[in-house]
Amino acid sequence: MTTTDTFSEYYLAAEIANTTEGMNIAVDDADWARFTNASREELCTLLLDLATRVDLAKLRKTTRRPKKPRTPKTQYKGKIHVSTAKVLAGT
Repeated sequence: MTTTDTFSEYYLAAEIANTTEGMNIAVDDADWARFTNASREELCTLLLDLATRVDLAKLRKTTRRPKKPRTPKTQYKGKIHVSTAKVLAGT
């Protein structure tokens, strides 16, 4: 099983959206200068380093269980239309 089979991009996007809001409040604009002034290579190295620290278990796709089989119709099998009044009356 590969990472793409178990990794949820939806949960990653939700995590980034929630974290970004808090970082905008808590981190000063001057602290972002490290990223704006970094070269492409430095920024890629930093982002790869940060990516290795991500806990993929928290971003796992939700597994679904198989559907339950449908219960077979027995009383009105083969009929196209059944009166609701008759069904409610139990006949």
